[in-house]
Amino acid sequence: MKRRAAGTDLIIPALAVSFTAYFFWTVTELNWEAKANGIIVGGILILLVTLLLLRIGVQVARGEASLAIDLGGWTEANRRRLLLLGITVLFLVALEPLGTSLALALMLLAAMWVMGVRHWPSLVGVSVILPAIVWASLMVFIGTRLPQGAVERMLFSLTGLGLAE
Repeated sequence: MKRRAAGTDLIIPALAVSFTAYFFWTVTELNWEAKANGIIVGGILILLVTLLLLRIGVQVARGEASLAIDLGGWTEANRRRLLLLGITVLFLVALEPLGTSLALALMLLAAMWVMGVRHWPSLVGVSVILPAIVWASLMVFIGTRLPQGAVERMLFSLTGLGLAE
């Protein structure tokens, strides 16, 4: 019986836990509400990854799986995974210079394109509406000090809402 390469199933969870650890490390200056929400979501994510590790551990102990990583060659799915990883890294790099709203909009547009979305109203709608929700809910109503760029400064200036840095 060939054992399943379960190590492959740990790549995305390892990246998610790394991203969560990065968030936990950088939330020291955020308002307590943003910290609390992020810690709750991050805690749930870490709990789910722990359950996955337990499941894979049981499978390895039973001989049903191994911790080997088998990417299955250069498939379309693996190409998309690598592109999404690259988009995430670029988002993190662009966050400070571009600001949260623009970096998030570009990341969403690129990620949806990589995942096969070609319906322009959906691409533009999601890429505009979600950053607007983030701006309004986190930056205006809660007052979270997320990185601000030209878009945030313009929105604060036009609306008179919130406090620009």
